[in-house]
Amino acid sequence: MVKIHPKVFEYLLKSYFYVGNSSYKYLLEILDFLSLSKKFNLEEYKEDERKDFDEKTKESPESIHELESIIWNLEDRQGKVYEFLFRYLKSLTEDDVYQLLMSLLPDTNFNRMAQDNWNYYGDYVKDWHGNLIYYLGLCGIKYDLGKKQLVSSKGDLNIKNIISKSDLIDIKFEDIFYKNLNQEINRCYKIGAYTASFILSRKLIENLIIDILRKKYPKNEENLKIYCRVENKKAKRFHDLAILLENLKKKKIEFGIDEEIIDEFFKFIKPFRPKANSSAHSIIIWGSKEDLDKLQIEKMIGLLIKVYKSLV
Repeated sequence: MVKIHPKVFEYLLKSYFYVGNSSYKYLLEILDFLSLSKKFNLEEYKEDERKDFDEKTKESPESIHELESIIWNLEDRQGKVYEFLFRYLKSLTEDDVYQLLMSLLPDTNFNRMAQDNWNYYGDYVKDWHGNLIYYLGLCGIKYDLGKKQLVSSKGDLNIKNIISKSDLIDIKFEDIFYKNLNQEINRCYKIGAYTASFILSRKLIENLIIDILRKKYPKNEENLKIYCRVENKKAKRFHDLAILLENLKKKKIEFGIDEEIIDEFFKFIKPFRPKANSSAHSIIIWGSKEDLDKLQIEKMIGLLIKVYKSLV
């Protein structure tokens, strides 16, 4: 891993301020969207400051609120938000910083900065662009505008692979079974075991459908047939994914407003359908990250969770 130059954080902040139309709002949205090693929670910082402020002053709640609206102004490039954001960025891993750079560098507003001559508190905007590129260069990092990716000028760092280490499924599961299964899926994804990640994702989707059908159709002799193989009026095992999908599709009209969500789910599920029984091999090989990403597994799982949570 490379060591990030301290000035990178300064000009990263300044550049995001410019791209966000003279505000940190855009950067806060990016921080909330990306799967970084730790989250930036502005409300927690505010609460800590508020406690300290209450102890040192005897201002009325109205006065405190008015003062906070000033010191936490997202359009103040040198205010409290800047102070805590700068401290936060310096605490991030190199992987996190690469993700932030990859959200900023392709932005057309950032590229326009190189030609602009705007002045913020004595700093020319065009210098922010050049200085960020310059200090990245000192770290041995370049941005390939044509390929839209970070590359190492020293040839000893595959930044593209580092950035790709984010989770395949970034969903917080409450159920311990799903939580553990999701962790294993993401571990496989990060080490490049894409076929294993695909198979486990298929299993997760299969179980979510079973849970949806069981919740919608409580256990009785007739309902069991929807999600189980029944012999002598007893459930032997759950149906395979193909049958579960078929039954969910047949029953979708009974899910009311969730029918549209189910239709949306079926737009993505096709690659997970098993091959014909006559196929020589039942395992599909997923050799690349790009192929797996195209499946939009996280979106499919999110849609199923939405249906499950809506059921009474």
